[in-house]
Amino acid sequence: MLGFRIMSSVDAVIYRVGLILPLKKTRNGRMHDLLTSQDNGVHFIHIDLSTVPSAQSLVDTYGPLDAILHKLAHDMVFEPLGDAAAIKNMQIIRDFVALSPNVPFIDPLESVRVLTDRVAVCKMLTSVPGSLFHLPRYVVLDSTASKDKVLSQIRSGIFPLPVLAKSLEACGTDASHVMKVISRLEDIEAIDVSMAPIMLQEYVNHGGRLFKGYVLGDDILVSERTSLPDLSGSMTAVEFNTQSPFPTTADFHGPLSSSSSGTAAPLNDPATLWTEALDKSVQAIGRAIQATTNLSLFGFDVIMASNTNELMVVDVNYFPSFKEMLNFGSVLRAHVRKVVKSREK
Repeated sequence: MLGFRIMSSVDAVIYRVGLILPLKKTRNGRMHDLLTSQDNGVHFIHIDLSTVPSAQSLVDTYGPLDAILHKLAHDMVFEPLGDAAAIKNMQIIRDFVALSPNVPFIDPLESVRVLTDRVAVCKMLTSVPGSLFHLPRYVVLDSTASKDKVLSQIRSGIFPLPVLAKSLEACGTDASHVMKVISRLEDIEAIDVSMAPIMLQEYVNHGGRLFKGYVLGDDILVSERTSLPDLSGSMTAVEFNTQSPFPTTADFHGPLSSSSSGTAAPLNDPATLWTEALDKSVQAIGRAIQATTNLSLFGFDVIMASNTNELMVVDVNYFPSFKEMLNFGSVLRAHVRKVVKSREK
């Protein structure tokens, strides 16, 4: 169904692009702006999957489309959990792909699916060629046996504390946004593995700095945010929501590492400076992940280990807000046009 065209007053091709995302996301902000103009020859049309019973109904309701831009990651998470709406939505999408195999999805469904599961993300990152970055060590607690093994590794010093406890779902669920910093063995012992599998990721001190990369097609933007403080020793477990401000040194009751003492580092300390070389290194990580995953819309988080200055990737997520990218709309439209035009050749 690729090939439907509208001609503008200047005879430029206007592409019709279906935009699949929750209705509430279209009522204001950037997504609303996308739907209210046809800048750069891209006409976004909101597709509400809750209103169509089938793929054929989608075609009949919205007409021919040149591409689909989607945020189906949440449905991908909830479908295997038995959610009726997610099951219906994903079946409609699979049927639509069968009906319209030439309509490109931005991004490919199977590539996006990888980013919905934290273990899958870690495995993907280990497959990225080169030595641009490292990964914090991690283990999954999904049984009494796995928990006992981890406890033994912690006692013997093989797996260090503190750790970050995370759900396996990387998005969609309430639990996916909640993390807990654990530094005491008894808090690991108290985890109930019968409730849900949990990932324990090594807590790497990183000077309280988080480098956020945003990949949108050919563009990569890198920004810096304040992150979790450096920690050492044993302290009370601290739970937090990643969609809220991170805990500060005041939230942790116990010894902090020397770099979290509150004393500012000297201005000539290389670890305090944002350099062009650091920016290029983070961008190179984004390009490598992009090449490995075939994704064009994603964010990734990088930290620099305080003791080694090694760059570590701690998260990759699909279709973030891109709020730091001031020209988001124009960059997205240019990318969509490029994808559609490449399929016409």
